[in-house]
Amino acid sequence: MEIIVEELIRTISSEIDAFNELLVTLREKQKAIVEGAVDRLNKSVEDESKLASQTKVLEAERIERTKELAAKLEMENRNPKLSEIIEKVEEKYSQRLTEQRNLLRSVVQNIQNLNKSNQYLLNYSLDYIEQSMKILLGGQESVNLYQKDGTVQGSAKKNLLDQSI
Repeated sequence: MEIIVEELIRTISSEIDAFNELLVTLREKQKAIVEGAVDRLNKSVEDESKLASQTKVLEAERIERTKELAAKLEMENRNPKLSEIIEKVEEKYSQRLTEQRNLLRSVVQNIQNLNKSNQYLLNYSLDYIEQSMKILLGGQESVNLYQKDGTVQGSAKKNLLDQSI
């Protein structure tokens, strides 16, 4: 049983490392969004995808280890949460597993927060681009045209670009 617990701890540690790498990538992605660096943004998205795949593999491995441990501990629930495993293992392992679980939760929370922030920045950028395009291509806004004597002659659409180009 000790071997399975040690493997579980190593798997969680690897998962934490992968999530920390993902966090670094998300921070790089955020900088690229803010700076408008499309090439760096594309690279960050590619790296993010690879790391997400890696974390899925590690998560599956962690789940498998918890199932093995549940069987060894003769637990009724064969697919237990980490907190249930922590309650059943020896004190020396429960403390390490608790620390690992807390680290894992913390880094996942940081990733969620950074993802929300990046999503906001992307939405803001898209709104800005959309508004800029409306201004450049002539949105619905119109301006009054005046005659020499100051009377209103009519109105015309605002256009910054001549559409006959």
